[in-house]
Amino acid sequence: MECCVGSKKMKIAVFIGSDMQEGGGFQYESMVLNTIKKNHESVSIVFEYYTLNKKISKDYKDLNLPIKEIGENFFQKIHRISLSNLYLYRLYKKIHLQHSSIEKKLQKDSIDLVYFLYPSNIGQTLVSMSYVYTLWDLGHLELLEFPEMSYDKKFEKREETYTHSLKKAFKVIVDGDYGKKNVVRRYNLDERRVEILKFLPNIRATSNGKYVDIKEKYKITGDYIFYPAQFWAHKNHIYILKAIKILKEEENIKINAIFSGSDKGNLDYILKVSREYGIDSLVHYIGFAPDSEIPYLYKQSLSLVMPTLLGPTNIPPLEAFYYGTPVCYSDTPFFREQVGDAVFYCDLSSPASLVKHLISIINNKGEVEMKKNRGREILNSWNDEDFYNELLSIFSEYKDIREKWN
Repeated sequence: MECCVGSKKMKIAVFIGSDMQEGGGFQYESMVLNTIKKNHESVSIVFEYYTLNKKISKDYKDLNLPIKEIGENFFQKIHRISLSNLYLYRLYKKIHLQHSSIEKKLQKDSIDLVYFLYPSNIGQTLVSMSYVYTLWDLGHLELLEFPEMSYDKKFEKREETYTHSLKKAFKVIVDGDYGKKNVVRRYNLDERRVEILKFLPNIRATSNGKYVDIKEKYKITGDYIFYPAQFWAHKNHIYILKAIKILKEEENIKINAIFSGSDKGNLDYILKVSREYGIDSLVHYIGFAPDSEIPYLYKQSLSLVMPTLLGPTNIPPLEAFYYGTPVCYSDTPFFREQVGDAVFYCDLSSPASLVKHLISIINNKGEVEMKKNRGREILNSWNDEDFYNELLSIFSEYKDIREKWN
């Protein structure tokens, strides 16, 4: 599918926002960038890559993309943010300061359209450019009682950004039908401007193909379950601790848990509870796992266990499908939409539900294999070429509009 503005090439500015410490955000942005790089062949469209995050370049080094860092000092940032205010914008325009330093850089680079891979507040301050906006979730509305969603004015920050950014976007990209209906309902959007591009597993190629014995490295005896997630309260690590305690005390089964990810304030609490439960020897926090270990963490685990409360979709279950690992997942309507009957669904009000599923995974190989097959079918139904073609369709639609003025 070709795409250009008039006779010249169409230039898309791709904004990257998440470094490796951001966990799921990083995995998503890395997946999209890898998808673009792998599939891009159009001679009439050019991608330029930008970031305001100075940590970014090294984290995406393996993709070998020319990422431009845009510097923004304190006063430039204040100026950009204040452009959201219509009264201040009119004052700035009178003295020819109506464009932020970021927009001036994009204009200098002859950018036609901006594509934000993350929920950015930059779009609402753009004066003369259209943009495509990526929305991951509306957790601040659905889990507003959690500290990471509402404390320290996080709720107000998110709400202000979405209120000003979503309606102004040329397109809003979401990850499923539930996400589309949710954002259309809550923000009164035109559903024709909301596009569904489902998540894909983020399989990053690594130069180190050396086998890693996970149990030997982390001194684990017996089976382990794997949960790659930041230590936010809504990730619900405590649900796993309760299930491990039941397994140990009531079923006389010792199952270890490997937790990976950065601490967002809840790690000490989870480790403290594991000691109180008398299961601290079964809980292994490994920090951020190297990319070279990820395949083995999945493959050697009894199951990926993901009792998160936040959706509407997540990447780790898709990665588990890729590596042939059983999945225990939260039983919610949006997760059922994402993965159908390919996983073991857990009742989050009952840790005994997870206990039952783990025992079944140990004993019922037939059911496990059936779910693995369903996971493979899900991966085969939507691939990176599909994702990329949907992106090109969005850009082509904008191209038809953009040709109407100079």
